Amino acid sequence: MKKKILLGICSVAGVVAVILILNPTQQKNTLSNPLTAQLQKPKEAVPSENLKEYQDPSGFSFNYPDNLSIVKNDLEDNSTYADLQLTSKEISGSLSIKIVDSKFKTLDDWLKLNQGAATQKPKEVTLGNLKASEIKLSDRLLLGALDQGILFTIEMPLLEEEFWLKVYNKLLEGFTFALPETTTQDTDNSDVSFEGEEVVE
Repeated sequence: MKKKILLGICSVAGVVAVILILNPTQQKNTLSNPLTAQLQKPKEAVPSENLKEYQDPSGFSFNYPDNLSIVKNDLEDNSTYADLQLTSKEISGSLSIKIVDSKFKTLDDWLKLNQGAATQKPKEVTLGNLKASEIKLSDRLLLGALDQGILFTIEMPLLEEEFWLKVYNKLLEGFTFALPETTTQDTDNSDVSFEGEEVVE
């Protein structure tokens, strides 16, 4: 009988000892885990507040964060005036600007072609001094503006949407038109590259 009681007491004491040994370790881990997680959490990429101006020979300019790069794609034919892409080394996604001759008579014609897959009602915005329409599709945001048969489009795939939406808004705020002969191309080649070339910052 005494052996059973002694055995029971030893068992209880053993369980208590195990709990006491493990409990401080768990508390220590609980306290250190948030700090460890915070240290391991990568720094969130954000568009720089410092803006650079890009001027295009075809007669427009805009501001963009200086931690982005501009890639100038080759112009495939005489109907394309500009084909640019803003990219980041830190984050996926991009923002594309294209200016081409168009057969659309009105901006509504362009809207009808694109708004079939829209997830929201088109929104009226401005691009420089032009009336523009913004359409949100399931996979991208599209902006279109039409002036004398020339179509201006900005396309933003919905990858890292929060980041690129900030870039998009900064671009719209600073977008202006100028006569082509009075506009000079950005001479700083550190952030502008041509398709097929490595982007150098």
